[in-house]
Amino acid sequence: MAIMAGVTLPDMEVTWRWVEASKHPSAELLLRRAGLDVPWGVGEEEAKAELTAEPTIERCFGAQRNDGSWGPDVRVAARVLPTLWVLKALIEAGLDGRVHQVDRGLTFLRDHATTDAGYFTLTGTDGGVLPCYVGLVARLFRDAGRRDMVGPQTGWLSRYQQVSVAGQARRHADDWGHGLDKRYGGCFATTSCVIGVARAAEVWSAKHNTEQRQAFAAASEALHERSLAFARNGQRLLELPAPRKSPGAWALPAFPSDWRVDLIDVIHAVAQAPGGTDSRAQRAVDTLVASRLEDGSWVRGWHVTSAFLKGFGAVPRGQGSPIVTARALVALTLLAADAG
Repeated sequence: MAIMAGVTLPDMEVTWRWVEASKHPSAELLLRRAGLDVPWGVGEEEAKAELTAEPTIERCFGAQRNDGSWGPDVRVAARVLPTLWVLKALIEAGLDGRVHQVDRGLTFLRDHATTDAGYFTLTGTDGGVLPCYVGLVARLFRDAGRRDMVGPQTGWLSRYQQVSVAGQARRHADDWGHGLDKRYGGCFATTSCVIGVARAAEVWSAKHNTEQRQAFAAASEALHERSLAFARNGQRLLELPAPRKSPGAWALPAFPSDWRVDLIDVIHAVAQAPGGTDSRAQRAVDTLVASRLEDGSWVRGWHVTSAFLKGFGAVPRGQGSPIVTARALVALTLLAADAG
């Protein structure tokens, strides 16, 4: 057992061996993106070439429009979300902006899905700026290497994303308005949406300045008070949305996914907390590890796959997924590294 500051992990060597045996290009790319050693890998460029040569991705690239978007609708605005979900899947599989088709898609979003201030919007206006989407795209832009698009999202979250618990604000934030205290169940309700807080925490984890460090501390504390994944009474997993209609299904490893989070996302969001790993993360770690197979891998628990990537990430039923296993391995390794 690997013992961290108040958190215990099982032997992860079996997972490392499974990932190595998979020789999957996405697994290599995700580990490399996290700064982890991949002695068995073929190299970043060769792994990207192997991944983009997959028939599913080749067909997806062939369906990309001249403006960089995906979608059948003639209206540009109606192609924003289809394009976002394709790019999210490709980037979370290990590709980045150095792949021409990914870069074109990101440029389409920059040109057609941001406000004048650069904030991501679903409608082209300030009224379409939603916190979970801003946090989501900030992570994608960062992982894709499009730093020019990250700054505005970080700025919006730092200025407007509140962390409230039972009506008590944990940080100073300006009022964005546009009814976000009531829309979609209350993005900025008296208790802040866990998805929005988790997305923002991941962005703030970069901790580039005092404001971000303080914001991250507030978000991380709010999540740890729930042991990252549980109702405030501590008795059950949170009831977050997921395609599978069963209690706690959201926590199962996911790929591809959409605006929703899985437990790996939440663990990853707090994995770079300053001052050591918080012991309150133990229940979340135990919950994730409990779904690991004996061979060290994780099965894909749910997915929301774009029609342009039909079958992408699929593996035989009951078998481990290289992509979700690599995602889990990265999150838990970063958590352990912080404790060290």
